[in-house]
Amino acid sequence: MKNKHFEPSPEFDGNMREAPPTSPKKKKKKHSKAFIIFKKLMTVIATTLLSLLLVIIITGTIVSTAMAAYVLNFMDESTNVTLQQLESGSDTYFYGNETNENGEKELAVIHRIKSDFQRIPVSIDRIPQHVRNAFVYTEDERFYVHDGVDYKRTFSAFLNLFLHFYDTEQGGSTITQQLIKNLTGDNEPSPARKIREIFSAMQLEKTYSKDEILEEYLNYIGFGGPVNGIQQAAITYFGKSVDDLTIPEAAVLAAIPKSPEEYGPDVIYHRDNDPKEPVVVDGRANNKPRQEYVLYKLYENGAITYDEYQEYLVTPLLFRNSEEYKKLHPEDDAKELEEREKAYTWVVDATYYEAVKIFMDKYDLDYSKAMTKLQKGGYRVYTTYDDQMQKYVEEKMLSLENFYPAYLSTITHEVDLEPVDHPDGKPEVYTPHVGFVAMNYDGEILCAVGNVGEKTQSLVDNYAVLNKRQVGSTIKPISGYGYGLENNLLHWSTTFPDSPTLTGEDGNPWPYNYGRAAGTGAQIPVWRALQNSFNTIPAQLCAKFGVDEIYKFSTEKLGLDLVPNDKSGPSPLTLGSLHEGVTLKNLVNAYLPYGHEGIYNEAHIISKIEDSTQQIIYQNNGNPRQVISDETAYVMNRLLKNVVENGTGTAARLTNKVVCGKTGTTENWYDEVFVGLTPDFISGITTGYKYKSDSLEIPSGISAKVWMNIIGDWANTHYLDTPSDFEKVKSVIEMPMCTSTGLIAGAGCGKGAIGYWKSEVTDNYSPPYCQGAHYTAPAQTTTNASTGGDTAGGGAAAGGNAAGGGAAAGGDAGAGAGGYTGGGDAGAGGYTGGGDAGGGAAGGGGDAGGGAAAVGGGDAAGGV
Repeated sequence: MKNKHFEPSPEFDGNMREAPPTSPKKKKKKHSKAFIIFKKLMTVIATTLLSLLLVIIITGTIVSTAMAAYVLNFMDESTNVTLQQLESGSDTYFYGNETNENGEKELAVIHRIKSDFQRIPVSIDRIPQHVRNAFVYTEDERFYVHDGVDYKRTFSAFLNLFLHFYDTEQGGSTITQQLIKNLTGDNEPSPARKIREIFSAMQLEKTYSKDEILEEYLNYIGFGGPVNGIQQAAITYFGKSVDDLTIPEAAVLAAIPKSPEEYGPDVIYHRDNDPKEPVVVDGRANNKPRQEYVLYKLYENGAITYDEYQEYLVTPLLFRNSEEYKKLHPEDDAKELEEREKAYTWVVDATYYEAVKIFMDKYDLDYSKAMTKLQKGGYRVYTTYDDQMQKYVEEKMLSLENFYPAYLSTITHEVDLEPVDHPDGKPEVYTPHVGFVAMNYDGEILCAVGNVGEKTQSLVDNYAVLNKRQVGSTIKPISGYGYGLENNLLHWSTTFPDSPTLTGEDGNPWPYNYGRAAGTGAQIPVWRALQNSFNTIPAQLCAKFGVDEIYKFSTEKLGLDLVPNDKSGPSPLTLGSLHEGVTLKNLVNAYLPYGHEGIYNEAHIISKIEDSTQQIIYQNNGNPRQVISDETAYVMNRLLKNVVENGTGTAARLTNKVVCGKTGTTENWYDEVFVGLTPDFISGITTGYKYKSDSLEIPSGISAKVWMNIIGDWANTHYLDTPSDFEKVKSVIEMPMCTSTGLIAGAGCGKGAIGYWKSEVTDNYSPPYCQGAHYTAPAQTTTNASTGGDTAGGGAAAGGNAAGGGAAAGGDAGAGAGGYTGGGDAGAGGYTGGGDAGGGAAGGGGDAGGGAAAVGGGDAAGGV
């Protein structure tokens, strides 16, 4: 079969022809083996070099791109650098609202901390030209012509690091670059830092004039130790203003910044820091050749003539710390000493302590480092104190007569003398420690006075805000009573037996009441137990509710700074016998919710702190939080009001304002405490002694009198345009007590004094209304209170409780038991007329002015 795809060309005749003969091949030249190896080697080298070149090109491109981004990033960072970053300086200022001559409050500096960074800024116009020249020609010769970076000098300084081809008195940084270091605080020894510095310097030069830059530089450059800035240096080393510096003196100062620890005129270092050993560094001697160099640069740049140069080389210098200067200026030394020894005020001390604590917590620093940070950081600290109240209280606390006026005939007072024994029986010398603090209900401290007498030292013992003291019975409302009220475990008229139901360490019943009275066994209602400060009943509360739960309430709810050992037994939370004590500020702060509808605000004298750039780094508005119910707070408020009106705190009663409060006394009167609440502020005072052996036996309740002497008139007359009493919590039940049971009086009850009960209903509580029908019409009065009766007859001897009758006539409830539940107060007054119808048991034994104590101990044995 024919191949249809093949068709012979016309020239093909079907016969095969032979191919024409080819030319003979030329013989190839053979290369030597060495040549072949060389050729291959060169090929590999060429390929390698080409590859390396490509890698370098590619890598260079990547690196260049990265570097460009890196540099652009520094350029962006540099735009944030401004001279204003140095404007506020490094001195820290405390501010307060001071009353001006028009009686108006205005913000004023109340204290300035002269930090280790001392400077006094001056304008460039005040700095003589020869002083400017000395620094410019020494530190940055081409300052007026470069754009922030002296490239010639930078490159030369860089090469000199390796080649050392000349000795240089100048570094590579310009004045602008040195200023950048001060602005940013960036001293990192790295290329990155140098790049940042270069771009920042260039940016600064675009933003500010040469004079502005030079002014800031001369005001901030370091001159050794705490001395910074040209004006401070002129005063420190020569005792004169920068305006008055001579050219040789200016040269001395211009010589210092290169190495202040070496060229500072006051620098003296002995071997091993032992003054007896030889001097190893003499700053004044070191400064001399450097000063001569400065003078030469002034001559070289035409600022002084050759003759002047030669003259200034030998001009004598009078340094401020020289004996010759001191003889010529004795007043200078005296002024410095006076300023250094001037004591801070009590407010300044309190602000220091609080600021340091803030820095310790915020920056996790120890006390020393926090104090250093405060002193060096250029902060602005704003305080809350009331300058008028502070002044008033400080004046009151200058004299002991406001503390123990009735007992001065047996007390000799001399400040700073310790008590000693006098075998001849003469009076001892006593130095009581006293503290007073007041705050408003936002927690802002209005007044803090840390001790009695004139303040002569700074940052000393401060019994208002720093030193811890025992609190005595003032613990009771903020421990067991407060916990029980809040958790509906007791109410206004809940009763407890007046008995020492626990056992003390000595195996005897514990605790006793005030005056070591063992208790009567009578059923005592809460309002009276707190009013007359029984010890037996708070101990029962601790046992019943649990020490751990009460401890948690006191610390977590009311912010009391207790320590774990304070829950090791009932004594600390019962009687206030704390292991470490608490500060008066903390104690008063714990009472604050009782005058503020259950809202707690943290006590503080600092409202805010700004850093050196005026950025707020700390602010305190009290951190308000509801820690107990408003009903709990108001019922406790009324219980504390009863303490002042009828109990141990009667000496604190005011005519224009309601006062709620609690007294506290520790064993042997070592500490006397009173916390008082008015509708306008809350305050407290503590009086005591450094050692327990120093205590002075004085009547109970003196702390309320001391509070009255210190702040009573102020509280009574300075807030006449505000309410006289605390605002009522409307949901609280305010009703008369049943004269027989003490519960909320019902239709069939005799109506006694007003009581206060929470209205909420819970699983374990509902308002305790009396359902009894035991009211009888009052009989004619046959016996008065002084014979032992309660209020209108009957008396303790008869056991009567209501209005005559008594047990012999049938009485109330207990066949002569005398009380409302089978025990009563043995003539303590029951509930008719509210109990303590004469204001107190201490004087006559009974509640109504007599009787009871003689029969059964009554309330006269209660603690304070």
